[in-house]
Amino acid sequence: MRFRTHITAAVAFFLLVNLIHPVNSLINGALLAGAGSVLPDILDFLAGRHRGIGHTLLILPPLLLLSLGSPGIGVPLLVGVSSHIALDLFTVRGCPLLYPLNDTPYHCLRRNRRIKTGTAGEWAILAFLLILALALSLVSVGALDGFYEDDDGNSTLNDTGISVSVHVEADRDVNVTRVSHNGSESVHVDFMNS
Repeated sequence: MRFRTHITAAVAFFLLVNLIHPVNSLINGALLAGAGSVLPDILDFLAGRHRGIGHTLLILPPLLLLSLGSPGIGVPLLVGVSSHIALDLFTVRGCPLLYPLNDTPYHCLRRNRRIKTGTAGEWAILAFLLILALALSLVSVGALDGFYEDDDGNSTLNDTGISVSVHVEADRDVNVTRVSHNGSESVHVDFMNS
């Protein structure tokens, strides 16, 4: 797969992981995950063999240790590298998960279903990942907070988590009442006549 697909997948999966268990800010984490997604190809370039040491499961334990010691850096990198390896399992060439112990490429799909780099299959995956990343980023920043459907199928907003503190100074008695009706809330302030 191309860098664009690996980076998009890493960002989408980081947003999902960070949504479940926040470890880093969205921008920093997405940048680290994107960098992690190209790390296998960089390592293989430096080693002089594509789909070699950068595409093996042996790269994951050091990243796991880094994740335990420094989750803000390690988790996004681990997500990026893992997503790269996982995506390459769907390609024609596969991934040598046990390299250098075993050079056999592993695949997730039967031969006729494997994705060839740069084809319509990869573009379809990229489109899906872009939509997933967009949806997860909207959820992550709270753009969809409070949005749900009620029993009648109508879309409404529920409690937004906003609290208001009311402090009233008056020369007379004041009655402050919170009223809830059909999912909306209001505060009534009545000045009592003395």
